[in-house]
Amino acid sequence: MLKILVVDDDKNSRDIIKLTLENSYDVDVALNGVHALELIKNKSYDVIICDYVMNEVDGIEVLKKLRKLGSNAVFILITAFGSSDIAIKAIQEGAYEYLSKPFKMSKLKQIIQNIEKGLSESKVSTETNKSESNYDEQLIAESPIFLETLKEMARVAISDVPVLITGESGVGKEIVAKSIHRYSKRSKYSFVAVNCNAIPGSLLESELFGYEKGAFTGADKGKPGYFEQAQKGTLFLDEIGDLEFDLQVKLLRVLQEKSIRRVGGVKDIKLDVRFIFATNVDLDKKVQEGKFRADLYYRLKVAEIRVPPLRERKEDIIPLANYFIRKYNTFNREIKLSNKAEKLLLKYDFPGNVRELENMIRASLIKARYTGIILDEDLNIKEEFVKDTITKEDILHVLEKTRNNRKKAAELLGVSRATFYRLLRRYNIV
Repeated sequence: MLKILVVDDDKNSRDIIKLTLENSYDVDVALNGVHALELIKNKSYDVIICDYVMNEVDGIEVLKKLRKLGSNAVFILITAFGSSDIAIKAIQEGAYEYLSKPFKMSKLKQIIQNIEKGLSESKVSTETNKSESNYDEQLIAESPIFLETLKEMARVAISDVPVLITGESGVGKEIVAKSIHRYSKRSKYSFVAVNCNAIPGSLLESELFGYEKGAFTGADKGKPGYFEQAQKGTLFLDEIGDLEFDLQVKLLRVLQEKSIRRVGGVKDIKLDVRFIFATNVDLDKKVQEGKFRADLYYRLKVAEIRVPPLRERKEDIIPLANYFIRKYNTFNREIKLSNKAEKLLLKYDFPGNVRELENMIRASLIKARYTGIILDEDLNIKEEFVKDTITKEDILHVLEKTRNNRKKAAELLGVSRATFYRLLRRYNIV
């Protein structure tokens, strides 16, 4: 039977968790972090469920001290004050899971059951990352799906394996790559980013590998390439799916041999580089079509992280918008989103993802500099995109709410009266 310790200075919270689990497991409770550390010294636990915000010793400190005591207990951090920064720190300190309150007890039970099944085989990493760096605020994770992405990112960061980041254009793959570097043991060294599409194919090899003096016309002196510039650090190769076939062969050799030879050179140069790759194309399909080498593909995706599109992480839209307002507001006044603007942003699917939202906010700030309010019309979201997200149920609901006042109903839905009447005809609402 699993031995579980529940640590929470909120009596109701710890009692609910204890009642949920005690029929199946041996459950103890600790009143706070100090009490938990006393119990851990005298009893071995398989799982520790710990709140983050507590007086004297918080959840992260409990985890750190737990590891110093040599305990390999599976650690689950819970908190009502969730942030992606806390999640990343928790995972990097060796936490197995991170839960934001409120959460369903059924979810906690499922996690415990998974731990019980795999405890004999699983090894919870206790590696810590000692580097200190500023958190990139653009990694905002209010949505459960993106929080899961950040957890995976944190786990990958403490290793040194190649990473393949996938996702649509504009989702923030480079930001994720930078964060992997920032939270890795290589954070004190260079992060070198290369967009493989931005450099002509005829130049990309010499840019990546560097060249020796006289290697070609115009090579008046030797030059180190991106591989060498990233020594001891991280090399991020974006749009890797569009790499020409001959360069795919050479990149495969670099990954296998961990060395390069400059263009026109005669000696090999050893590399100590962490590789991160990104693509917005389906590499599986490219491999099947014979346009991408299968052996290189499997070398790239030792670890794979999918960055979800913004339409799958609606909870992040308003926090991201507010972040971009703070970032780009150069006017001498506070600027906020109007309620209608927020509603419009939440309805929109953002085909251009986070990059589109960023550009939208930058443009709208110019219009809002005099009023201090970003209106829905300032966002320049075309009405035809919005109307496609409005369902028949939405229309019936607002008609009932406005007592069939169609002018007010159109306003509530954020569309013009002409568009509203077209929607009525589409859904045969009389």
